Amino acid sequence: MHKYKGIVFDLDGTLINSLEDLIDSCNTVMAQHGFPTYAYEDGKKLIGRGLRNLTRDAMPEKYRSDDAFVDELTDLLRAEYSVNYLKKTKPYPEITKVLDYLKTNRIPYGVCTNKPDSEAKSLIQILFKEYDFVDVVGFTSDDLRKPNPTTTLALAKKMGVNPEECLYVGDSMVDYETGTNAGMLPVLCTWGFESPEVISKFEDAFWIDNPMRIIEALRDGKEVYSV
Repeated sequence: MHKYKGIVFDLDGTLINSLEDLIDSCNTVMAQHGFPTYAYEDGKKLIGRGLRNLTRDAMPEKYRSDDAFVDELTDLLRAEYSVNYLKKTKPYPEITKVLDYLKTNRIPYGVCTNKPDSEAKSLIQILFKEYDFVDVVGFTSDDLRKPNPTTTLALAKKMGVNPEECLYVGDSMVDYETGTNAGMLPVLCTWGFESPEVISKFEDAFWIDNPMRIIEALRDGKEVYSV
């Protein structure tokens, strides 16, 4: 018997490790303009709030207030990433075991991410082609960017579950806020891009240290969690 009836997943840092492709693409654009580049570990903090925010935060501070320049470099990054997003990206270990469980038990699941919509859909189709995601919803406009819960709630409705019956599984503050704003139980994974120290500041946050604990969360909710 499952306490929760469905799952909305984040994508980057949750289902897939896309860090290297994202930072490689970002570094290419930064280097083209003579700007500093990032080691992968340092680049983690740039990811999670869409490509425009990634671009702006990667730029030297004195350029960040120039919206036109930020937009120009964002377009360059979007183009660069569109040809690099499948070079190194792969699912995290054991994620497919969780999806196998959801498939076998007919628990609906989908993705809501700030990754560009076309790349998000393509990654799911290629890396998880044997799984039936109800929908994959990526970034289409700033107005709908997470932590705005609009697209997350629409996905839950499409899955046929009420928000309070749904887990929101992610790895960042944005994911915590998205799940909370949607009225879902936010489940934060420690294998992603956000440091555990950052997400642990939420007194009502719940951490899982491996994907298989998502199955426990479906059954028992908050009772499975410990820091």
